[in-house]
Amino acid sequence: MKKLRYAALALLLLLSGCEKKQTLIAPASLFVLEDGDVTSLGIQPGDTPEEFQEAYGDYTIQVAYENTGYTPMSIKRIPYEEPISTMIANFFINGEPISDEDLCRDNDIEPEDLYSLLSSYEYLTNHEVIYRYLEFSWEDGVIADINSGELYYNETFETPYRG
Repeated sequence: MKKLRYAALALLLLLSGCEKKQTLIAPASLFVLEDGDVTSLGIQPGDTPEEFQEAYGDYTIQVAYENTGYTPMSIKRIPYEEPISTMIANFFINGEPISDEDLCRDNDIEPEDLYSLLSSYEYLTNHEVIYRYLEFSWEDGVIADINSGELYYNETFETPYRG
């Protein structure tokens, strides 16, 4: 059930992010937490919006309010004082990071068709698909918690990569 929740989250991000231009595509190392709650760029609970902006200003940031899906937002316009979550996420195809926009272009599909492509038996038997994310919870203008995770599509959709 948890895997399906993350698949649905990934779908929401796909539909909201395919047409947005991503400044940098996050490398795998960006999604690793050190000592349990410190990011590879040194951001940790208690850090301020200014520290967050300095570290992640070159990446596409998604924002969610309580009980809402994630939506891209300018890092300077995020309402850090509100109880929100921010996220940096992207796909890795055969180990290489790729933006949603590039996935759409490379496969000659519309953004709304991306989830169908990435969950299809044909695509998954020919590609290893991993969705990685780094999520920050905000309270009273500081980072309250940081989570990192990934969803391995080949396992989720029970389709082994045969490449």
